[in-house]
Amino acid sequence: MSGTYAGFIDASFLRAEGAKSIGQSPKGVRPDAQAVVSWFRYLTRQESLDQTFLRAYWYDSAFDPSHPSYTGQRSFFDAIALTPGLQLRLGHIAEGASPLEQPIRRALESTAVGLDMEPGELLAEFDRHWTFRPNRQQKGVDTLIALDMVRLAGRSFCETMVLIAGDRDFAEVVRASQDFGTRVLVATPKRTSVSREVAQLADDVIDISEDEVRRMLTPRPMSYGSG
Repeated sequence: MSGTYAGFIDASFLRAEGAKSIGQSPKGVRPDAQAVVSWFRYLTRQESLDQTFLRAYWYDSAFDPSHPSYTGQRSFFDAIALTPGLQLRLGHIAEGASPLEQPIRRALESTAVGLDMEPGELLAEFDRHWTFRPNRQQKGVDTLIALDMVRLAGRSFCETMVLIAGDRDFAEVVRASQDFGTRVLVATPKRTSVSREVAQLADDVIDISEDEVRRMLTPRPMSYGSG
């Protein structure tokens, strides 16, 4: 087994939980890939890892090419892909109607009837002043992380894996990687964001400090459209 360690980054987890830990909105920040890689390299001193940093794998979700935000997001991802020490892996973004849209429309129709108004006119006026944001979900990212971790562990490509994620679905991924003899550390800006199952299975849980989070997350330009 090689004396190396690798990182696995769920970018949406880092963005959401990191923003919360420093009192920011996830929509107002975006991860800085170079800062994240630098943090991984620094682990050799911070966590006394007597190993060599192999690389970090960055997981995010992308819009379909037909989406209006695709071009701006693609530029962001291209910059990430060129970051030394990092490989980009992309799932996709699925968009659907807001779960609030139909209940609100039904409530407006009932209100119109109660006021002896034409429901269609009230809804038309409402649509002039309000647009529902689509419900966006990332798809395929967890699967990519799971496949990569187990595949690399099975081939003994690295002795230690550092996972920035916390969803309970990763518990079996951690267990399977450990079964191949790989040590798995979980890193997080907030320990409460890591599920009990993952925290208990991990060989250790690493705290990402507020100062480190602020270096990893930068203000998001208004033109960046990743959703």
